[in-house]
Amino acid sequence: MSRYKGRASLKLIESKFPHHVDMVVPEGGFGRLLNAMHQAVRGQSRRENGRDIIRWCFADLGMAMLFQKEFDEDG
Repeated sequence: MSRYKGRASLKLIESKFPHHVDMVVPEGGFGRLLNAMHQAVRGQSRRENGRDIIRWCFADLGMAMLFQKEFDEDG
């Protein structure tokens, strides 16, 4: 069942977009980069060691790799 009417569940999204890039949210957030990042589909987010981690999902491995190269400082 979807969380919001008309919106697919996060598990369904992650199954349709199986290539994931997990990124730690910087202290001040992503700022202006966030608009550019919305080319990707958001998956499940989580919190580890007091930091938020956001998951970006892609249908294509190449697109996931390009996204990580462009936006992930640790990637």
